[in-house]
Amino acid sequence: MKILHICAIGATAQTLLLPQVNYLLSRNLTVEIACSPDEIADKLQQQGYVIYQIPIDRKISPLGNLRTIINLTKLMRSRKYDLVHVHTPIAAFLGRIAAKLAGVKRIVYTAHGLPFHDQSSPTEYFLYSTLEKFAGKFTDLIISQNYEDIKTCARLGIAPEERLGYLGNGVDIDRFSRKQLDAQKQKQLRQSLNIAEDTELLVGFVGRLTRKKGAEYLIEAAAKLITQFPKLQILIIGGELKTDPEPYYWQLLEKIKQLGIEDRIIFTGTRSDIPKILGLLDIFCLPTFTHEGLPRSIVEAMAMELPIVTTDIRGCREVVLPGKTGLIVPPKDSEELAAALGKLLANEELRKQFGKAGRNRIETEFDENIVFQRLSKFYQQLGIALSIEY
Repeated sequence: MKILHICAIGATAQTLLLPQVNYLLSRNLTVEIACSPDEIADKLQQQGYVIYQIPIDRKISPLGNLRTIINLTKLMRSRKYDLVHVHTPIAAFLGRIAAKLAGVKRIVYTAHGLPFHDQSSPTEYFLYSTLEKFAGKFTDLIISQNYEDIKTCARLGIAPEERLGYLGNGVDIDRFSRKQLDAQKQKQLRQSLNIAEDTELLVGFVGRLTRKKGAEYLIEAAAKLITQFPKLQILIIGGELKTDPEPYYWQLLEKIKQLGIEDRIIFTGTRSDIPKILGLLDIFCLPTFTHEGLPRSIVEAMAMELPIVTTDIRGCREVVLPGKTGLIVPPKDSEELAAALGKLLANEELRKQFGKAGRNRIETEFDENIVFQRLSKFYQQLGIALSIEY
């Protein structure tokens, strides 16, 4: 049977979708992807994945959105998919309209965090919830990475409860494991990243350099902590995309310069060796303040036995257990963020305790194989036949 996954950009396809795509391919399904043209989409094609590069705006843009719907509809009619599975807010909305117009029999939407939430303005909340209600009328199944969005969908009538399901988020717990770390290679990696030899404590952030991920609040918190922890360094892991709506890296550099902590902040750029870099850290921090589903970066860090400091927003507060696997602070509050980080920086035993508990939580609830099994069950309920695993 033939499946089409739709998302906005190649980075999403590579980071969020490939584990599921590979699983479905292993079950003898034909799985293809539609996303905007970019270098990562080209790379995925070179690796043998079937990628249709169709421009998909990441914002409401009537003419551009209409062209996307037309192009996606043409693709779906020509390829005659048995199921279309959409991801990311705008791509998911446009993809569902196209699937309806193309007469696709099964339409599935994974909400990687609904585009409205408790941090949204009233206008944003009304606009995006209205769009979700409209698209929900012709969506056969909405599956969510977190339980909070399922409750929201049911409460607002976006879809009846029988068309809502919990998917969750997961990682490869064998790849993200401290057992895979080699002490000598970790030392070499540390040197390659120019981490100062006198650094005793290392706090890391993983994510795209966009304002919403909140890296500036971590930088502000670091400036408050340097006096107490003079051998502290911050590792900012991730980069910008050419398609990101605003340049943020240079703003972060300017803030670091203003605070006078240039020697304490390291930018690694985009990396493919995330498990190994996480293996260098003492604490993982994600000061995000909006648009999270269930942050994969936190799940990966917990799998690597790191204590977490993050914010009290959707998704983050679901995966991190306060006082057990990490600490949760209000969003956009560098004072509280610094206090939480300081508590963990000063207590090695507490860091280890949180890290061990986090790993146990990932093994029991966020192993990607559990997510694959849920996805398989959802597909089978919709009449998609998957071959038996051996």
